[in-house]
Amino acid sequence: MKKLALTLAMILGLGGVTFVQAQDLSCLKCHTSANPLPDKIKKSGAKSAAELVEFLRKKSPKQALHKTVTDEDIKKAFEQFGKK
Repeated sequence: MKKLALTLAMILGLGGVTFVQAQDLSCLKCHTSANPLPDKIKKSGAKSAAELVEFLRKKSPKQALHKTVTDEDIKKAFEQFGKK
């Protein structure tokens, strides 16, 4: 169902995330959509991927959940969404 929604969003041009990028994110195991990720990264105040890792692991309200996500996956999400 998630793949169908992402494909539909890609076809309609909603969200600006390609299907290939979205399916590769481990973030989407918990976050139901990639669309709010740029806003969440912006609200964190992180200016680099390392700062985002630190925020999610030590200062985030969901820090316990983010400890199960690898640094590499968080950095990949920052590269894709943090610069928008």
